[in-house]
Amino acid sequence: MQSTVRRMLMIVAVVVATIVFISSFVLSWKIIPPGFTVIKVNRIVDKGITHDDTVTGFVFYNPIQTQLVIYPTFVQRVVWTHDLKEGNPVNEELTFNTRDSVPVNLDVAVSYGLDPQKVPEFYTKFRADRLESFTHGFLRDTARNVVVAVGSEYTFDEINGIKKEEFLVRIARELNSRVTGYGVSIQQFGLIGALRPPQELLNAVASKTRAIQDAIRTENEVRSAEAEAKKRVAIAEGEAAANRALLQSLDPKLFEWEKLKLQHEAIQKWNGVSPTVMGANGGNMLFNIPIQSKP
Repeated sequence: MQSTVRRMLMIVAVVVATIVFISSFVLSWKIIPPGFTVIKVNRIVDKGITHDDTVTGFVFYNPIQTQLVIYPTFVQRVVWTHDLKEGNPVNEELTFNTRDSVPVNLDVAVSYGLDPQKVPEFYTKFRADRLESFTHGFLRDTARNVVVAVGSEYTFDEINGIKKEEFLVRIARELNSRVTGYGVSIQQFGLIGALRPPQELLNAVASKTRAIQDAIRTENEVRSAEAEAKKRVAIAEGEAAANRALLQSLDPKLFEWEKLKLQHEAIQKWNGVSPTVMGANGGNMLFNIPIQSKP
């Protein structure tokens, strides 16, 4: 009885060891999460690299013969800045010279994705088991070359003003054209913060901006003063015209009529007593009239 039990235990142990051996050296598997793809590299026979159309789920392989490389297919985002606390703890800013020989530093953010169908060619080209080595190696070098080439076609005032958007769009388009053959698609290329030219140029730009603003303010003040002066002239001219119209409307007959009205009122008020004063020449100047004595 005991020998039978020992025999069964030995059989179980052999089976377990066989399963462990097969799972460790003959057959293994990995679970591919969503948003990833996998390629198989044959280590023994030079059969190249194969790609399974596996989006999610189990992938079985022989760990002795086959190596699995898993790549993310969702959009990757990377930042290259001078800030040691953002991205890698090194200065990764990009630098170029403008057409007018102004050195400019800039921080950028790049988003890109891999074409799952071209992942085998991508791996063959770059031999990158980790995508970060491609991102901070080939991709950054290519982006830097594109920035230098495109930036040399613009002046600083252009890329710092009305042509900034055009400048960034051209960089994204050119960068995408250079990496699309490797199964890489640039989704976005954007500027983080502002362009950083030399401080002397920033001071000059600030002075220029203030001068423009002062000129605009002075021009507005001049226009306001001219408008106020024209307003006063218009009022004065209107009053003068009104006075001239009033004088022209006065008829001599009207004066005569007013004179007759005054005489009529004086007659109505007369009490029958001869006046002791009389206007000179019948006018308004009064003088004393001597009283004649009776004979």
